[in-house]
Amino acid sequence: MARRTVDALADEAGLVKYGSNEPSAFAGMLGGLIEANVVANPDKRKDFDALAARVGIWVTDIDEGVTLAFDAGRLTVYNGLEPNRTLTIRADADTVMSLSNLKIGLLGMPVYYDGVGRGVALQLMRGKLRIDGLLTNIATLNRVTRVFSVQ
Repeated sequence: MARRTVDALADEAGLVKYGSNEPSAFAGMLGGLIEANVVANPDKRKDFDALAARVGIWVTDIDEGVTLAFDAGRLTVYNGLEPNRTLTIRADADTVMSLSNLKIGLLGMPVYYDGVGRGVALQLMRGKLRIDGLLTNIATLNRVTRVFSVQ
């Protein structure tokens, strides 16, 4: 029997749906990235199944964004920023992609002491990475980061 690929498992899982008739390339990329991560890693699946939040991601240098509506084991990806978001991340494309490369360390916390983590922390301190809702939703942000990270 041939080994099933991550893509085949993702198609079976149907974890990600798109709320826009024509998802943007950015929406498709993020939805695909998250679905592949969740299908490939049982720990990420646990976080995904526990997530119930609406997360906006706005990429400042391309003036485009998405809303990720997590619903305990399902994700709907919308073009643009939808209302009633729990968190909104605003950054340039390089910083958004760096978020997907954050390593996850002890207790499931993102690692901010390696090169990628320091870069993300520096962007946050310089105001080039803004996270609206951060202070009241740190646990949600950490869970989203774990699901989003390819590490």
